[in-house]
Amino acid sequence: MTRLILLCLLFNSSHGLNIYAQTKLKQKKEIKTDWLTYQNPIINANLSDPYILFENGYSYIFTTGKAQDNRYIPIYRSEDLSDLEFVRGAVINGGKVDWNHKYFWAPEVIKIQNKFYLYYTASPEISPANSGNRVGVAVANRVEGPYENIGVVIPNESIGGHPVFDKDGIMYIFYINEWQQSKVFKAGQIYLAKTISPTQVADDPKPLITHHNWQEGAYILQRNNTYFLTYSCRARAVSTYRVRYAKSTAITGPYIEQRDTILKSNSMVKGPGRHSLFKDKNNFDWIVYQGWDTAYKARYHRIERIVIG
Repeated sequence: MTRLILLCLLFNSSHGLNIYAQTKLKQKKEIKTDWLTYQNPIINANLSDPYILFENGYSYIFTTGKAQDNRYIPIYRSEDLSDLEFVRGAVINGGKVDWNHKYFWAPEVIKIQNKFYLYYTASPEISPANSGNRVGVAVANRVEGPYENIGVVIPNESIGGHPVFDKDGIMYIFYINEWQQSKVFKAGQIYLAKTISPTQVADDPKPLITHHNWQEGAYILQRNNTYFLTYSCRARAVSTYRVRYAKSTAITGPYIEQRDTILKSNSMVKGPGRHSLFKDKNNFDWIVYQGWDTAYKARYHRIERIVIG
């Protein structure tokens, strides 16, 4: 049986996931691997929704919110995931009635034919119960940007777009339906939409994970004809926020949720989640995620190794 195994040395599973708990790491202890030495948190700043992309020998981290240059979606970079430097804010905001006036949540970047497509969630100024949230896209010729806003990609209330190409070359976007949805879909459920182009989806989204009160932050990992759909469950500001996963033999599902919990709170990090997955230059798999401090005052970016086994 193929499973996700977390080499984080920090979190425990109550349902049989093989976790290598060889040492008890302190909050800021340096961790050495075969290609880097890093320290969690990897950025000493209150940030959320991390996404890492490797390009031109650098790790680029995209994160939620306003950047120090008064643009939005801060971009950091580093050769070894330590000593990260600020690059710029990726995008500018639109006017008060535009789809991208506020929020700037959950960025992800995918490279298509030498262009970089930045998917993120934003909203007009007035958005009761977050009903104005939409997943949209911006495009750049370089990973560093700046990115030019194109427009909305998911037309209904949505957050957390995760673009991915299947092995047949078809592109899909995983996303979460938001509150006050205009269609019959329930808020907090994970949906899959097939794309017509990188900036447009077909109007037939499919529900994938629906049985939790709230599930978000979908991210797919494919290995040996198995699709691992990883996601966060419950409210992100509580200690029970955690990362779980489901498996399928096709990108479109059906997905069967596994008993194992990949990340959950411990004595040092609370409510870990809203993650993404990435490969390092030696082809090892990693997870990057946000985690609260014990006082729930700030969220920090952290990374851990994972393997499939």
